[in-house]
Amino acid sequence: MTLVLENVGCHHGNTKVLHDISIAVSAGCTALIGANGAGKSTLLRLCAGEGRYLHGLKPDGEIFLNGTPLASWPLQDLAKRRSFLPQQHADQLHGCVRDIMCLAMYPHGGGGDHAVALYQQALSIWELDSLACRHYDDLSGGERQRVQLARTWLQMRLHPIASERLWLLDEPQTALDLPHQRRLRDHLRQESAEGATVFFSTHDINFALRTADRLIALRNGVLCADASPDDFSDKALLERIFDVPFYVTHHPVDGRPWVMAE
Repeated sequence: MTLVLENVGCHHGNTKVLHDISIAVSAGCTALIGANGAGKSTLLRLCAGEGRYLHGLKPDGEIFLNGTPLASWPLQDLAKRRSFLPQQHADQLHGCVRDIMCLAMYPHGGGGDHAVALYQQALSIWELDSLACRHYDDLSGGERQRVQLARTWLQMRLHPIASERLWLLDEPQTALDLPHQRRLRDHLRQESAEGATVFFSTHDINFALRTADRLIALRNGVLCADASPDDFSDKALLERIFDVPFYVTHHPVDGRPWVMAE
C-alpha cells in the first residue's frame, strides 16, 4: 500500500498544528518521531481517515491511498487493508478479551476456520490465552496494549496479501515490558519484510532506530527530517528536533545509532 500526503495541514481554531506535510509512505517500516505536541498523533489519525472525528480540528491538503483519495475509500474496504492502533484506546471497550479481538473479523465478513486459526495464533503470539475470557476493564495497562496489538495483528493478517496491508500504530510499545517490546519489534520488521506498509509513532528514539528503515521527524507540526537510521548519528539533527544535547554511540548487535539525551 502506498500512502501519499500532499500539503497536509491541520488547524485547531486559529492555531496551525500541522504545516504542509508532503510525504509518501510505502512498503517497509517507517517511524514517526518528535517531541510532545509535535503533531504525531494528529498526523497518524489523518492517515487513518479519522480527520472527520478530530474535535475542533480542521484538516486540509490531500491524502491518497494507492492513488485514490482516502476519503473516497468505502469504509469496509479500507478496514480490510488498514488497521489503526490509537494511543488512547476507546473508553467504550468493556467486553471480554475474546469479544474485543473478534471485532477485527467484522470487516472481513466474520469468522470461518481460517479466521479462528488466526485468532488462536494471535492469542499465542501476544500471550493472551489465559486472558481470553477476562474482562478488558480488569486488565493492566500492558495487558490491554497486548490485546489491542493482537486485534490489530488479526485484522491485518486476515487480508491474505501482505502488500495490501497498511499498519498505522500510535505509540505501539506503550506499557509493554522488554520481552513484549522485542516481540513487537520483530513482528513489525517481519510484516514490512513481507511487503506490508508499517507506519508507527514513538517517543522511544532507540526503538525507532532499531525497528524502522526510515525515520520521519516532526517539530512543532513541521516536517524537519526524513532520513535513514544511520543519518540519526548526527547529533546536530537530533538536537534540532528535540532541543536537548545528545550522546550518540552505536548498538553492538546491529551497528545502528544508539542515542541518549545528555
